[in-house]
Amino acid sequence: MFTGWEEYVTSDRFRNADAKGVMHFPGFHEETPDFLLKERQIKGICVDTLSLDYGPTADFPVHCRWLGAGRWGMECVARLGSLPPTGATLIAAGPMIAGSSGGPSRVLALI
Repeated sequence: MFTGWEEYVTSDRFRNADAKGVMHFPGFHEETPDFLLKERQIKGICVDTLSLDYGPTADFPVHCRWLGAGRWGMECVARLGSLPPTGATLIAAGPMIAGSSGGPSRVLALI
């Protein structure tokens, strides 16, 4: 999902934390995983923000539903705006780091 948020990656606006430390940035709607699981044959999703879920969420419904269904997700993906709205195939490779939930990855797009 290209939100345009990568424009802020080198500034405090990327986290966009308010006075209480709550972050505000776009993410997938909480109903997105259910739709994609039922209506599309997609294995993974990507977003150019810090999280698959929108900034202020406390219960991470997209993470829980999507990753819980055995799918993968990538966050902070650069240059999504250079892809066509549909039809791209992503090839994602990332290291397996013991005890971590993720790490730096290389993503290639085939259009």
